[in-house]
Amino acid sequence: MTQTIEIPEGFELKKVSDTEYKIVKKEKCLPKTWEEFCKLNPVRNNEYFITSGGKIDTTSSAIRCPDYDKNIFSSKEKAEAILALCQLIQLRDCYNDGWKPDWKGASDKFAIELFEGKFIKNICAYRAEVLVFKSKKLRDEFYNNFKDLIEKLKPLYE
Repeated sequence: MTQTIEIPEGFELKKVSDTEYKIVKKEKCLPKTWEEFCKLNPVRNNEYFITSGGKIDTTSSAIRCPDYDKNIFSSKEKAEAILALCQLIQLRDCYNDGWKPDWKGASDKFAIELFEGKFIKNICAYRAEVLVFKSKKLRDEFYNNFKDLIEKLKPLYE
């Protein structure tokens, strides 16, 4: 006698004994390389990418290509956040005029960071931050001028 069992997505049939089987949740296979990630994770509907013109567009291919799909994001908000980060890094470098923080030294650096869901202005010495400035005045001016762009970074912390 043959019996047909429909196995839900994300589950598999596991043999427990010669006469007994069990439906169990599949173990998630974590990729060890980018190429392996691409094989295991086809492009889903409603994924987004940044075009060469700096615009956000939706994907049309179902097959993930390791060479071309490095800038695909699971949401439009995350794609916009990365684009905002690219802009903010260029603006930060302009404001700092060649200054680079010494993270080994105890000198104060003036940072903008996410704290309890809000971007705040802070001072740090050893903790690395991306939006860091050589002076309090530059940091405060940057924050005031680009607050809207900074707010777009929040999806990166989800």
